[in-house]
Amino acid sequence: MNEEDSRKSISSTKVDEGFELFYCNLSYRRKFIRTLWCSPVLLLLVPICSNKVMVFCCILFAIQAIYNYKKWKFEEK
Repeated sequence: MNEEDSRKSISSTKVDEGFELFYCNLSYRRKFIRTLWCSPVLLLLVPICSNKVMVFCCILFAIQAIYNYKKWKFEEK
């Protein structure tokens, strides 16, 4: 089995439509969308958390969004 076939079999088990409770079962496209939908939660943390925690959360959020976007676009090829 070559690399492209193994990628297709792995991605075919991922959920790309409908509801999926578990994040790990989502495709990279759906992970990216869910990450963007969670951005309002990040804004709700502003009055609760300290500045250092907020900076850390924002950096992690940006890294996660960029990673999922790149993997989604790579998976489309």
